[in-house]
Amino acid sequence: MDMKKKLIIVTGSMEIGGAERHLATILPLLADKGWTIQVFILAKKGALASVLEEKNIPVNCLLTSLQLNIIQKLPFGLHRFARVLFPVLTLAKKLRSENDAILHFFLPEAYVIGMLGAILAKFKGPKLMSRRSMNNYQKRRPEVGWFEKRLHPKVNAIVANSTAVLSQLQKEEGIPASQLKLIYNGIDLKAFNFTQLRHESRKRLGIPNDVLVMVMVANLIPYKGHKDLLHALHQIKNKLPQGWYLICIGRDDGIGDSLREIAEDLKLSQHLLWLESRNDVPDLLALSDIGILCSHEEGFSNAVLEGMAASLPMVVTDVGGNKEAVLDDKTGYVVAAHDHKALAAAILRLIEDPKKAKQFGEAGYLRVKECFSVETCVNAYIKLYEAYLLPPSKIQQIREN
Repeated sequence: MDMKKKLIIVTGSMEIGGAERHLATILPLLADKGWTIQVFILAKKGALASVLEEKNIPVNCLLTSLQLNIIQKLPFGLHRFARVLFPVLTLAKKLRSENDAILHFFLPEAYVIGMLGAILAKFKGPKLMSRRSMNNYQKRRPEVGWFEKRLHPKVNAIVANSTAVLSQLQKEEGIPASQLKLIYNGIDLKAFNFTQLRHESRKRLGIPNDVLVMVMVANLIPYKGHKDLLHALHQIKNKLPQGWYLICIGRDDGIGDSLREIAEDLKLSQHLLWLESRNDVPDLLALSDIGILCSHEEGFSNAVLEGMAASLPMVVTDVGGNKEAVLDDKTGYVVAAHDHKALAAAILRLIEDPKKAKQFGEAGYLRVKECFSVETCVNAYIKLYEAYLLPPSKIQQIREN
């Protein structure tokens, strides 16, 4: 089979999220390198679809309007089954004429549905899967984990975005090292050549120039640890500079009201700005002084890399690949997850030592430039994909080596 530079991506959506922003960054650059790309999603297109479509990368939903209408008329118990069956059938139909493409799945549900579609279509091209988080979600959705473990032997390669994820795949899910690849997320540093001055960005939000601003970029999901951060700030609020702010940037996935209530009870509300998903994250980072990510689970966070690219000293929890990005006591502080006292102490250390905070920020920027640039990331994907343009015998040799 003669492979061409054709790539099919299957993912959940193109809403604003870590995997979606990653795809919106790398796929246009792959297209510029001569790859023909199609994206298939399980849900509505979302805010980032236009980024791909502007580069002539089509984004297609695997659930048609007709299928959605049928699903709505089904008894409740059949909804979930139909939401799997219809995308599987739609993708299988598409793949029957695409055996000269490379098929790459992002995120668990898309992996399961995409692989079922590929099996049904008897798809003969290379199949790859990206795992972008630790496997904690399998405890919440054991049926997904059950399917994944049975599908792993059928894919050519599994891509991890941190050594923590890669190690877990090998030790807990039995993936042989020859099947595993490590590709870190990449950041486009050009997006952090700020066009607006710091004070102009602050003025838009009504923030004075001389106050401390902390920022956390994470959708409002329980495991992101916003509650821990609120309790940490409450613990040290009498030691914080007057008029400080915390900006929380991210889509509300259902816990926003409860977080606001906690902030009100802790008498923090006047210091908090709750912003939804934004397209101007670099500008918001530019007006900030400290970056925070206190999640309970993570794969490898774009938000952490973006904070470092904006020269912010970072305070992060020791989960997933966070400590692979942030070097403790060199580019920021790494603390235990769920420990709001340790989180509070790390934040306070940065505030009380602005010289060290500045040094951390500058070192973080250099680390992103040297280790996590978008160019390095894209080149790693090209190397991976181009291996599958070779004859099958050569592909086997690469896998064995």
